[in-house]
Amino acid sequence: MKNATPETQSSALTGHVKYTKIKAPFKIELCIDELIFRGPAGMIELEALQAYGETCLHSTISSLANRHGLIIDRKMEPHRHRRGGLTHFTRYSLVDEKSIVKARDILTHYSKIRNSRRVAA
Repeated sequence: MKNATPETQSSALTGHVKYTKIKAPFKIELCIDELIFRGPAGMIELEALQAYGETCLHSTISSLANRHGLIIDRKMEPHRHRRGGLTHFTRYSLVDEKSIVKARDILTHYSKIRNSRRVAA
């Protein structure tokens, strides 16, 4: 992935190119992308950690729900850890097409903040 993209084509006379720095996506954008990609299966924190390095999925989900009004389904799921004990994780998923549309709108909002052009999925 490039860190900068040409804003204008180079001049044949001067050879100068103006570059605009592309900022990395916000954590909230990565979370929404992953929720949309996974569809109804959603994700738990371990999957978010593997997918994009998320260590506080519950906080990101809370922000999406409370600040942005996104409706997210939550289901407790058992998980057997490597020592054989049982623990539980919450599986988060977008509830319906309306939620997905709203999530894409949020992505567009954050993309504009970063001054980045987003490719529609």
